[in-house]
Amino acid sequence: MPQVNAAAALQICLLLSALPAQYLISRWTETTASQRLDSTRRLVNSWNNFCKSYLSLESWIDWAYHWISKARPWFDESYDPQGESPALEVLEYKAKRGYFGESTELRSPRPRSVKFHVGQVFLHKRYGYVGVIVGWDAKAKAPEEWLQKMYKENKKSMQDTPHYKVLIDTSSTESTPTAYIPQQDIEILSGIQVRNPSLKLYFSGFSGSKYAMLPSLRRIYPHD
Repeated sequence: MPQVNAAAALQICLLLSALPAQYLISRWTETTASQRLDSTRRLVNSWNNFCKSYLSLESWIDWAYHWISKARPWFDESYDPQGESPALEVLEYKAKRGYFGESTELRSPRPRSVKFHVGQVFLHKRYGYVGVIVGWDAKAKAPEEWLQKMYKENKKSMQDTPHYKVLIDTSSTESTPTAYIPQQDIEILSGIQVRNPSLKLYFSGFSGSKYAMLPSLRRIYPHD
């Protein structure tokens, strides 16, 4: 006996429900045959859309994943395995307060203490990963608990150091694809491109030495 999976069962239900639906339309509506046929087609299409939206396992998985990812920052303040920065979800949550280089405040004039530019590719001196700079703060702008955990007894001196929001090359590390790092850990590279799914949100292309900022990013960093 052939096995009936979920998809086949839904199709059978659709076929069985089509005839009664067509009968009801023809019984209770005083319309022409072509109008009844059109009504039947609309009913079938509505049923198909309902099945795809509410009776599909994939749809419910997508819905559950979406809400879990939204809720996770409220109860998960974990840090990445290298201790470099909070998890991506936490960074996004904290960004609402302008933390971690996410502030949309105009960076002008450009402080002399900030040595590096948005779009430059770098090598992390301590951890060895490659990344690209997508934002900076003249002084570390992060929650007090993050600064204390990261720098401990050096918190005061490190807090006054320029910090950079970066996208990490996801082909060279298993770490979270974004981080917030101090200036002293950056060594600029040339001729190397970075692989990261978020690149298109910041840059329009690569010139060979650095990435070209999108207009929305250039408005924040006009001198980079």
